[in-house]
Amino acid sequence: MKKRIFGLGMAAIMATTMMMPVMAEEATTEADVEVVESWNNVNDPDYEWPDYSGETLSFMWWGSDTRHQKTIEVIELYEEKTGIDIEYEYADGTSYWTIFQAKMAGDELPDVFQMGNNWATYYDTITPLNDYIADGTIDTSAISDTMLSVTMNQANGDITGISNGTNARCFAYNPAIFEECGLECPDENWTWEEFATACRTIYEQTGNPAITTIEYNSLVFSAFTQWEEGMNFYNMEGTDFGFDGNMEPMAYLIDMLTTLMKEGAIGDYGIQNEIGANVEADWIAYGDAAMIMLSSNQFQALSNAAAENDIELELCPIPRMYEDGQSGMCVRSSQQVSIYSKSEKKDIAANFVNFWVNSVEANKILNCERGVSINSDVLAALQEDSELTDATTAKVYAAIDLFGSFEDAKNTSPAEPTANEEISDVMKKTYIQGLYEGNFESAQEAADAFWAEAQEIWAKFEEEAAE
Repeated sequence: MKKRIFGLGMAAIMATTMMMPVMAEEATTEADVEVVESWNNVNDPDYEWPDYSGETLSFMWWGSDTRHQKTIEVIELYEEKTGIDIEYEYADGTSYWTIFQAKMAGDELPDVFQMGNNWATYYDTITPLNDYIADGTIDTSAISDTMLSVTMNQANGDITGISNGTNARCFAYNPAIFEECGLECPDENWTWEEFATACRTIYEQTGNPAITTIEYNSLVFSAFTQWEEGMNFYNMEGTDFGFDGNMEPMAYLIDMLTTLMKEGAIGDYGIQNEIGANVEADWIAYGDAAMIMLSSNQFQALSNAAAENDIELELCPIPRMYEDGQSGMCVRSSQQVSIYSKSEKKDIAANFVNFWVNSVEANKILNCERGVSINSDVLAALQEDSELTDATTAKVYAAIDLFGSFEDAKNTSPAEPTANEEISDVMKKTYIQGLYEGNFESAQEAADAFWAEAQEIWAKFEEEAAE
């Protein structure tokens, strides 16, 4: 079979900020889709696979080399069962969007593609899956309404894709370094003050930065949630900002992080740029740093790299503003599979999506590499298999359960509006990095200046949408 492959490289497993409360009964919004009785259960021993001999389908995703190999194996399994020929393309997390946009401009997107929680930016390229769910083509009998809701357009109820799994932005840490430095290991209520103390102590005793990979934008967004109950940077619907313009949360956080970076306790931008998006190259994997910020679904790859150096890592939430305050944590969709709006093979694509999400056999190959499965039957089968649910995987499952149990997780903004990409880029490059470079007299000045520009960016996108 002829395959088209491009963009091999070490991946950024790019995940953005869509909420996924673990407990279905706590969901604030659920997918309103009437579903017929399931008929397309690929796990049924008597299931009759469709015959797609002579047909082709195209699929595109981003990820690490590990993800590529697992995905190709699942594709070949589906080809074997149905007779279809799937042409696949993949890239690292940075190149993917450049390639995606070029294909979008030329109306050349594949039938099925991996989409992030930035789907609002690419909304016109996506086929809503409501009809395929309603008629049972995509079997959701083992997927809760809550899990469907995380890839739903809150404005009109369109299901924009099926989540590849759940994950969370969190920290991993090396307990051995904490113990050697006389520090208590992070717990579920640790604070930014404790984080700062740990960074300084580790730097003083080891001579290395305590942490070299941090996603500043995610932390700033979390800071607003942590600052005051009921507050988020964006509102839950993604239709406006979710706070009153008070920039103290951002000022507090970027002042602390910038100070620590200048002291050497946090890796500077040169170190961070050298590491890039490849978690396996982070200093923590070699015992030279004590912490890293990552997505929980990156923990397996990082742990494998660390294990080669006899290092065992643990997971913990991001620090809080106050020990008894908001966590700022949420469990979210870790990418999704979506169908191209101009695909001429949408029915076949829907069957492939159904197999991808629901097949126990396929997901034993994927093994939650993209995040914890949203299908309860799949997850149960993985947990029962001791060869698949090892100690590292168990840590991820436990972390997701913990983060989803935090009371404020269900009220943490899932929104990633179209304007977010530009707002986030400006926040990091102009204001957070600008503060480190001395372009502002204070963190509050940088935060206030950012807020003024963020509002201008938002207004620009609203005007463009109205045209």
